[in-house]
Amino acid sequence: MLAEVGKPKGRSGTPVVAVWRCSYIADMEERPPFTVEDELRMLVETRAREAAPRVERVETQHGVFWIKRPERLSLRYRLQKGDPRKAFERERLGFHDLNAANGPAPHLALEGQDFIVLPDCGPNLRHRLAIEEDADTRRGLLMDAARSLGDMHALGFAHGRPSPKDMCRLNGQEVLLDFERYDRRNNSLKGQARDLVIWAFNVAAHSPQMLSDLPEALEVHGNVAPAGLRTAAEELCHKLVWADWLTKPIQKRPGNKSREFKAIPAVLQLFGVR
Repeated sequence: MLAEVGKPKGRSGTPVVAVWRCSYIADMEERPPFTVEDELRMLVETRAREAAPRVERVETQHGVFWIKRPERLSLRYRLQKGDPRKAFERERLGFHDLNAANGPAPHLALEGQDFIVLPDCGPNLRHRLAIEEDADTRRGLLMDAARSLGDMHALGFAHGRPSPKDMCRLNGQEVLLDFERYDRRNNSLKGQARDLVIWAFNVAAHSPQMLSDLPEALEVHGNVAPAGLRTAAEELCHKLVWADWLTKPIQKRPGNKSREFKAIPAVLQLFGVR
């Protein structure tokens, strides 16, 4: 119990401090609980003052979320990687466009001038393909991912650089993340064909155990994607034959350090290059 000795009294004899505290508690009890937006905004503002990392996982009473901010780069890396602010705004725009179309991407939980917040979607697809021991389950995951990529293309969008490491599972669907390469000018059959080749390449290079399932995955994608997309992807691969010739010496190196180069001929064959 709080000591009341020496405390100023009101006309009723009740300590003024006690009255103020009772009023404060009553006000807090009547105030509606924090919404997820309120809690996330408080977290974002607090962490920003503490020089938080570019990508940060936060736990709230409403669940787990990820805060993403523009990357801070030195002049050297800005010259190599480009303007990080532009990449951040491209990503924001990608989420806006897909969210507006109810496309296969998580909805932004909150955003501000220097941040976006996304719900946690669990481990990425590349990781799940690596740890899953059951071949049928792995195959199912890959087919779901191919279908989601096709759904996005059917809506008229192109991701820019799709990869299993930028796909996760939300509400029973594989969704896409990391839209830093998104550009509305690439929302075309040509941009979507490039998406398909890049996605297949990333599967072949980093999840080689799925190589035998890729032909079926391309069929699943084609069942929902725009007509002519597969043909456009095949035409693109025929123009990339030089990449296979040029990297033949590197492909012969032992070990996994050259796995991306070693995936080139497999992907070209997948799209009809012989």
